[in-house]
Amino acid sequence: MNKFVPCVFAASVCLVGCAAERAQTRPHDIAQSVRDEPEAIGCVDTEGARSRREAVLTQLLPNVVFEGETPSTDLVARMAAHRVPAVSVAVIRDGRLDWSAAFGSARPDATPVGCAHVFQAGSIAKPVTVLAALRMAAQGLIDLDADIEHSLERFHMPEGQQSTAHPVTLRNLFMHTAGVTPGGYEGYARGDVLPSDVQTLRGEAPSNARKIEVLATPDAALVYSGAGYTLAEVALEDLFDQPFDRLMRDWILKPAGMTHAEFAVPLPETRWDEVAHGFDATGNEIAGGWRVHPEQAAAGLWATAIDLAHWLLEMHRGQRGDSAVFSAGSMRELMARPFDGHAYGFRLVGEGDQVFLTHNGGTAGYRASVILNLASGDGAVFLSNSDNGIDLAREFFAALARANDWPVFRERRVTRRPVRLEELAALTGDYAFDEQGWKVSVTIDGGVLTLVFPNGDRYAMSAIAGDGLDFIHAATGVQTRFGGDDRHREIELYEQTGRRIATK
Repeated sequence: MNKFVPCVFAASVCLVGCAAERAQTRPHDIAQSVRDEPEAIGCVDTEGARSRREAVLTQLLPNVVFEGETPSTDLVARMAAHRVPAVSVAVIRDGRLDWSAAFGSARPDATPVGCAHVFQAGSIAKPVTVLAALRMAAQGLIDLDADIEHSLERFHMPEGQQSTAHPVTLRNLFMHTAGVTPGGYEGYARGDVLPSDVQTLRGEAPSNARKIEVLATPDAALVYSGAGYTLAEVALEDLFDQPFDRLMRDWILKPAGMTHAEFAVPLPETRWDEVAHGFDATGNEIAGGWRVHPEQAAAGLWATAIDLAHWLLEMHRGQRGDSAVFSAGSMRELMARPFDGHAYGFRLVGEGDQVFLTHNGGTAGYRASVILNLASGDGAVFLSNSDNGIDLAREFFAALARANDWPVFRERRVTRRPVRLEELAALTGDYAFDEQGWKVSVTIDGGVLTLVFPNGDRYAMSAIAGDGLDFIHAATGVQTRFGGDDRHREIELYEQTGRRIATK
């Protein structure tokens, strides 16, 4: 499997989102201090939660910590450093909602954000859809393992790598193992003519998406696919003869107590005042405040942090067998078939009784993340209205992990290593990754070893203690190691090895 290509793409995205001109001034007036009581508008603070809240919100650290050098700080300061205008969080503890809070500005006019503001949850729409479908399957209304063709009326799959022995099914669509067209969706500007689901699947105007195809044998590999969820959306609508937003309202949003959550496209005008507007990596508002995602199952969910916390809590209750929404059997099904470290799109992090389900979401101007220990009922929700939000989410979860002594989600701790300029000079040059067909250049910029990626992104690397010539990029945690000698120098990057083909 070619691991280098997607990693380089991820590095490119992170450089824009994590390291682009991070101003140390606050993006807008912050609505409250992390030590204040939560905003009255919709926030939750249970008895005794204040000290637990402060232990998290005042102890944030960057994703890479240099031992003896990096002090902790509070969430508001880290929002400013990352250029994130607003954050809304909710924390669950021992199977109950412990506290929630919101900080920052919902709009460029510095409107204070509250816990009742909705954010785009992006791909978190996918597992919400999955949990609705598991309820349907538990009641015998859908067959997750039937050929998807049996459920479709308005669209039929083109011939591809599927077969009678290896059909496309709702189950492998939900698990990202159906072999269909990979990737996500970029959405549409407000006011654009929106495509129907069928136009999206066919790649027909006004859709801006690739058409769906079965490019690999179903159930052979895990490859992320938003198109697979749009196909599942059409199948569910055809089976129930209902629009998708109504299905989700009836099967998941209302039963799970997600009172502010919405799948309607476009978002009703009556709810526009509730929206935390999205911002790009440079701090500019997304045109129109947000983009529209008609691909509802893949990316069309609006929600508050508390909405998503209620959903996570209901999953935990289902695991214990005391939920009126999710059966214990549905929760067993969710975890019964892990594939490459994933369960129906959830990434599984940790071991033993410290396994957490995690899922991220990202649309233009928004980053979201949820984590849940299904067994213990510990977890959290993080929503932000910025393309820069995912790094801040990692810092928030790391502070939460330290406060609760979880062994996962911790920051990376390293020790800086003194290095001479002559040592750095011996590592410069162009390195080729033959199998992947990529090149990375290593140069010295201002006395700092710098990786230059094919798209021009530049990562300033710090020398750290390790087993060899180890370096790390402080903003993203990207690490590299050099080996060999001056005649046969090699670089390890993203679990791949490149060889030097030219010196600088």
